[in-house]
Amino acid sequence: MQDFITSYLVQKKECALPLLGNFRITTSPALLDVADKKMRPSKNEIIYTEDATYLTEGLIEYISHLEKITRNEAEEKINNWCLHAKMKLDSGEKILFNSIGSLQKNESGNIFFEKEKQINFFEPVLAERVIHKNDEHAVLVGDKETTSSVMNEFYKEEIIEKKSSWKIWALALAAFSVIVLIFHFSNHSFSSGGIANQSAFPVQQTHAAYTVLK
Repeated sequence: MQDFITSYLVQKKECALPLLGNFRITTSPALLDVADKKMRPSKNEIIYTEDATYLTEGLIEYISHLEKITRNEAEEKINNWCLHAKMKLDSGEKILFNSIGSLQKNESGNIFFEKEKQINFFEPVLAERVIHKNDEHAVLVGDKETTSSVMNEFYKEEIIEKKSSWKIWALALAAFSVIVLIFHFSNHSFSSGGIANQSAFPVQQTHAAYTVLK
């Protein structure tokens, strides 16, 4: 029976057994390790929970087809096996599932799944990111689709316009400064006195604070 259950679980990724628990296989996608410049292979992880109180309908159909027995006979056969497996676990035995792991009870009386160490058929491969600066690809802007080339040209024109407007403001400020200087020197002579502050302050004569000895 373990072989049938293992085969079904590998194919369907989930299997619930009454009195024993629920098995589910999750697959993590391949992962790009940018730091090490490697592509890590995908991994399968078996998640076990002890809270299953029902029997997977697909497993009944699967065993019924392989054993060439009726559906009721297949269901009864699975339930009887689960009952005997639970009794073995209660007595401290292990229930082995070839190539995936085993069920066993811990000191607290809870059933836990011990995953079998699997052979890695896939190894990490070298992967370096290649950037094609001039490649054109589709870009979604708002609800409209355009291309990367069009957007690059758009941003280039926007940058040029900003630079041009900055130059215009700089020239305008320079011209205004020249006009102010021309107006100033038209009313004052072009000298250090003409540039300096024109306001005069009276200087009062102070009494000598010392006496010259003869």
